[in-house]
Parts: sequence; C-alpha cells; structure tokens
Amino acid sequence: MTHFSTHRLLPLLAAALAVAAIALAHNPRGKVEASFNGKAVTVEYGRPSLNGRDMLGQATPGMVWRLGSENATTITTEGDLMIGPNMAAAGAYSLFAKKTDDGWDLLVNSETGQSGLAHDPEKDLFSAPLKVEKTDDSAEMFTISLMADGMNGTLKMQWGSTALVTDLMIH
Repeated sequence: MTHFSTHRLLPLLAAALAVAAIALAHNPRGKVEASFNGKAVTVEYGRPSLNGRDMLGQATPGMVWRLGSENATTITTEGDLMIGPNMAAAGAYSLFAKKTDDGWDLLVNSETGQSGLAHDPEKDLFSAPLKVEKTDDSAEMFTISLMADGMNGTLKMQWGSTALVTDLMIH
C-alpha cells in the first residue's frame, strides 16, 4: 500500500494552486485589423473586464494607461499612418493613453514588446488628442475597433459607456 505524507502533498497542491491563479489572472487578448487602401493596420491588446468599476472615470490627470491589460497595446501599420495630426512611419508601435485635465491623449511609443506597465516617456514619438464620447451601449470588456473607408478611418477604444476616438489616414 502506498503512503503519501502530508509534507510531500502540500508542495504539489501549492504549485497547482499557483498555476491556476496565474491562469485566472490573465485577461484574453484582442486583435483587430482593417485595410486602408489595401494596407493593413492591426492592433493587439489585452481585454480586461470592468467588474462593476468605472476605470476611465477614476483616472486622474497625468496618469498613463496601457490601453488594455498586461502587455502594452501595439499597432502595426503597412503604410505611413496619420494619427490625429501626426505621422507614424510604417512599422510597429506601442500605444498608451494619458489622462489630461480635460480629456485624454493617445501616446505613440517607439518601443514594442514591453509590459504595459513599462512605459518609457522618452520613447514617445508624439501624442494626439482623443475625442471622449459617451455611448448608448456599455462594453464590459475593453474593446478596440478600427473602421476604414478608403484611406481614412477611426480608432475607437471603448470601456463601459466611454469611448476614446481618434481619426486615422494612411499614406
């Protein structure tokens, strides 16, 4: 008859619980793509849930948000992309949002592959003002959408009944 002692079973149980906690801690990833005049633009991001909170409403001026969860949100473009009044050359960038006194700015950062908590402001290429819109519907999970119409379009980031929007144009 095999005998398992408690001192052997507890480490295995602790390891199993730790793996389960890590698996539960991760939010799903989202990916959206749109074709602007035949050139692809792709955004990849983490999709946290509100769980009854008003996360955008709790932001204070100066706070930088990773636009999702876990790894930094990335945008990849096959063509030069106007984001608001600024141009980003074809390539990949990280996106962050910064709360201002009266709204939000989109920060386009040259570093990719980092944790969303590792924002380096020295690598910000530019910021573009975001329009803040109230929506009739509420998004429980953070959702990014790209809408393209020829060479023009919009980038919309919604959480709850608040959406942050900017115009895009590909060259």
